[in-house]
Amino acid sequence: MRRSHSVPRGLFRPYCDAPRLVACVDDGQLARRVSYHAFAIARSLGMEVTFARVIDAHGKSGSPADPVEWQLRQHSQKRDLRRFAGDKEAAVAANSVLLAGCPAEEISDWALEHGATLLVSGCSRSETAKGLGSTAQSLLDRGEHSLLLVPPGPTKEEGYRRIMVPVDGSHRGDAVLPIARRIARTHGADLVLVHIVPQAPILERERAPNLQRLSVELDKQQTRFGKTHLEELRSRSVEDGVEVRTIIRGPGDPRALLRETAVSESIDLIVMASHGVTGLDDVSCGSVAEYLAGHTPVPLLIVRPNLRCSFSPEERSCGHSSAFRLTG
Repeated sequence: MRRSHSVPRGLFRPYCDAPRLVACVDDGQLARRVSYHAFAIARSLGMEVTFARVIDAHGKSGSPADPVEWQLRQHSQKRDLRRFAGDKEAAVAANSVLLAGCPAEEISDWALEHGATLLVSGCSRSETAKGLGSTAQSLLDRGEHSLLLVPPGPTKEEGYRRIMVPVDGSHRGDAVLPIARRIARTHGADLVLVHIVPQAPILERERAPNLQRLSVELDKQQTRFGKTHLEELRSRSVEDGVEVRTIIRGPGDPRALLRETAVSESIDLIVMASHGVTGLDDVSCGSVAEYLAGHTPVPLLIVRPNLRCSFSPEERSCGHSSAFRLTG
């Protein structure tokens, strides 16, 4: 049985029937950066934005908050939320909702109830500059929505210029390309398609010299496949009016090499599937996506099967026209 929410949802006002993006904002320094990227993605994909904030309905002792203090907190939080929803972005409809309880649970449940397709969350960093905050980690683990994770850092007001798409030859990996292309068209950005040749298992030369030779040959075959596949994807994207570069690296660990590439290529946004060629359906995301979620130097859009976008060319300014076919 679902819990009843402690805060009335009077702030929510549906604007249109466009797919919905829910941006999780708090009163921290990262909230403004989350807001910027929420609008940037929503404008590209024809989505309506709902800014959501969750406050604790109980005091530190676990007992209900003082009614007067609670009303003051509600008023303050609603005022702050209206500031986010009132930011100027002519191509995007925006509204806000104030919830109470556990942030990840409340936001995810509300998003499911209201047909949201994509969640946006800041991902705070620890002292070692790795890992996610508790809310972002919980949203990632629940695996119910596509997720845009925004790490701390400066916000480039000129928008995206280079968008990186990791591809591994899997259908799920290739399926994110139309979404990445649409974002690139809206921002006038270049696509950087990256294929990492996976490292073959290490074999003991003295015990299996023939297997070692086969391992080297396998690396060569995988490299040839990667180059051919990248060229096919590049041609398809160029025909769609987007400038494309391709990069092939490895053999090596895709996780570390993708992060290094994002830094060396001055990437502004990474768009990738939640699962790749070796992804298991019974986990919320694959090992590469999970690693980048905790180590990404730039915003990371993790696309799940509930997002679909056609390959057909569309106007550069998407307005409110939906980019997606929504699925369960």
